Amino acid sequence: MTKVISIDDMEIEFEKQNSESSCKWCVYIRVRKKDKDQLLFMFKTNHKPLTRFTYNSGNVVTKSKKTLSEILSNTMEGIEELKTIEKNINDEK
Repeated sequence: MTKVISIDDMEIEFEKQNSESSCKWCVYIRVRKKDKDQLLFMFKTNHKPLTRFTYNSGNVVTKSKKTLSEILSNTMEGIEELKTIEKNINDEK
């Protein structure tokens, strides 16, 4: 059974490791509830993490550029990164 945790804020970090590391990627999930910060999970993998941005309309879950935009607008590099991703998506069509 999946455990559901209510939090105030969450940060997800994707970190590419150097060639001498024991893995190629680390993914960190940090959470905050009230005044307490905690590293909830650290995942190590040799496979590049996959991400998916979706929207649940109540009836169906679909891929969503709007969700992608909202998430990336909250990152440090978000605006420029978003422009590049949108350009690449449009170039593929």
